[in-house]
Amino acid sequence: MPNLKNRKNPASGNHKTNENPESTLKAWRFVEDRERFKTPVFKVMDRRTVSPKDGREKDFSVLAAPDWVNVLALTPENEVVLVRQYRHGSKDFSLELPGGVSEEGDGPEKTALRELMEETGYGVLKLERLLTLNPNPALFSNNVITFLGTGAEKKGAVSFDENEETELVLVSVPRLRELYLEGRFTHALMSAPIGYFLLKRSIGMANPIAGVPSA
Repeated sequence: MPNLKNRKNPASGNHKTNENPESTLKAWRFVEDRERFKTPVFKVMDRRTVSPKDGREKDFSVLAAPDWVNVLALTPENEVVLVRQYRHGSKDFSLELPGGVSEEGDGPEKTALRELMEETGYGVLKLERLLTLNPNPALFSNNVITFLGTGAEKKGAVSFDENEETELVLVSVPRLRELYLEGRFTHALMSAPIGYFLLKRSIGMANPIAGVPSA
């Protein structure tokens, strides 16, 4: 069983975004959500809120979905476990971190371990939260949570969903940096945590969570 840590960090999503103590901006007051229609992957909601400026009520379209979870898994040889798969939105292949939807009743850690095993057959010895982001605050109400997994090793066979098929890709950390700078990670929700991980390493942190100086 991997060692799970849920340590807060400056990019965990658990902090206020207002960095200006003199700001006069005020939040709109939430009234209610009304479901307009539902798809297999998200619900379209009418979110009614009240303007703090003039008390006016207004409906805004919001996409409600479960949280999405990714894993940046590192092997003892310092290789990163990636997957390549076809995406129907872009009608093209995408190089990504293993990941998926956090199902009802499952926490993000359990989802991370499940998706890593299903898509790659890999398990990890240690799992720590790396980064929490909102996919697009103007529209989405969910989060995308990325974990850093270390001690990644092949543990079993892949187990794809009915409409899922991935190709395993192992790259060294230097090659990951090259791919990132070449713009090969076209999925924004993958590119952001990969860039965060690489930035942390570039300023002398072998472990982006704990801040252990690199050798």
